[in-house]
Amino acid sequence: LLFALTLTAQKSFEGVVTYSISFEKSGLPPDAITMLSGAESVVYFKGDKRRVDMKTLMQSTSSVMDDKSKTMLMTMDVMGQKYMIRMNEADLKKEKDAAPVNSINYLDETKEIAGYKCKKAEVTMKDAYGSAQLFVVFYTDAIPTNNMRNTFEGLKGFPLQYDIVQAGIAMSFTAISISNDPVPDSKFVLSESGYKVT
Repeated sequence: LLFALTLTAQKSFEGVVTYSISFEKSGLPPDAITMLSGAESVVYFKGDKRRVDMKTLMQSTSSVMDDKSKTMLMTMDVMGQKYMIRMNEADLKKEKDAAPVNSINYLDETKEIAGYKCKKAEVTMKDAYGSAQLFVVFYTDAIPTNNMRNTFEGLKGFPLQYDIVQAGIAMSFTAISISNDPVPDSKFVLSESGYKVT
């Protein structure tokens, strides 16, 4: 989930981006893909803070990252089992240092996503072992925020459609709505009740 959390605001943007998540490229059995249908990710932005909620049939995850304090809190409910992860500045730096190295190939292809004109890019990620993966992303420069550290480090815009692989499962994210409405501060406070720290 951290790939979606590590959006670094270059300019001020306040609002909400909602993505649908598809597992059609995952290689999972058709029944499993059907069970996972309806999954979504919602990202809230305000100043130095952002929150990511990700929901599937089997689990829900919420994360809040604060650029000013350089901290992150994540809560997970996996079929009733509740866990919580805290990360401080040193933890986040360690994660960033271990992230794959990206190279980005910008292409001429464009498409409209959620009302925004987007350009295509191919992001190649190479890990410390030399293994490389290619991801396609469509991004817009009309939303004044981004660098997707770790996942799309250096991308010249905000990603509205992209493919990623997490835990060996391919997922496709597509923005379905973008709102510039104010986000209440309460959105960046997670309940810690009932969660086991891990």
